[in-house]
Amino acid sequence: MLLWVDMCCGAHGAASAAEFARHCQVRPTDQQHLWAALSLASNADVICFDFEHPDMSCLKFMTDTKARFPSVPIIMLMSQQSADVVLWALRARIFDVLLKPLSAREVLRCVQRLSPVLEARRTQSTRSNATGAEAIPDEARYHARRHSRGKLDGVLGYIEKNYAQPISEQEVAKEYGLSPFEFSRVFRATHGITFRDYLSECRLVQSKRLLSIAQVSVSDVAAMAGFNDPSYFARLFRKRTGSSPSAYRASLLTLPKGAGAATLIEADSEATG
Repeated sequence: MLLWVDMCCGAHGAASAAEFARHCQVRPTDQQHLWAALSLASNADVICFDFEHPDMSCLKFMTDTKARFPSVPIIMLMSQQSADVVLWALRARIFDVLLKPLSAREVLRCVQRLSPVLEARRTQSTRSNATGAEAIPDEARYHARRHSRGKLDGVLGYIEKNYAQPISEQEVAKEYGLSPFEFSRVFRATHGITFRDYLSECRLVQSKRLLSIAQVSVSDVAAMAGFNDPSYFARLFRKRTGSSPSAYRASLLTLPKGAGAATLIEADSEATG
């Protein structure tokens, strides 16, 4: 079930809700009653906030909702493209941002991307943050070594929080009270990958998620994922995935029914890992 939160959209919101109603049960609610609905409805799978032009108080309410119900994916609709809002949404772990008026193709693609996330959410005994993207690259996830792990507690979270900004190894080493040499040695011993390679993989994972948002240009994707040079981003993306960012995006639009961006990210990870 999708909880539909109409943020002063009126009749325009009804047309958008009708597109989603083709694929799932849509239950209207409002900002005042949303949290109660989420707490009481065990089958509340997704939240959709329908905006015209979101203001700071609306964005804060979305952040508070995500903090209170971290495992519930949130979709955000708005009437005007804004790279700043999309970047905010990425950092806030919003599942998807769609630009109105919605097309049937965009809604179908969003629903297909949601499917594996919701299936995983239903089968997990412990619910985790739902973003539709991998939290950290597999290289770091599986090769950690216990003897050094304690020295860098929290460093992966620091990277995931700040990957969109310029990050230097020296800066992170200072943050954890280590010399650059010691930090480099401990990070590789702990995670089986260099700091620079890990950061690049983290940014690439996020860029794949952003490429599924048709309204965001490839150059904006590069910037939002932390790559300040679009040409370098394109070269690295092709090297790691075997296709250009534009070709990858095009492949998302032609996925068979039941597949989605999350599935494609997993396939790429297996093929390039």
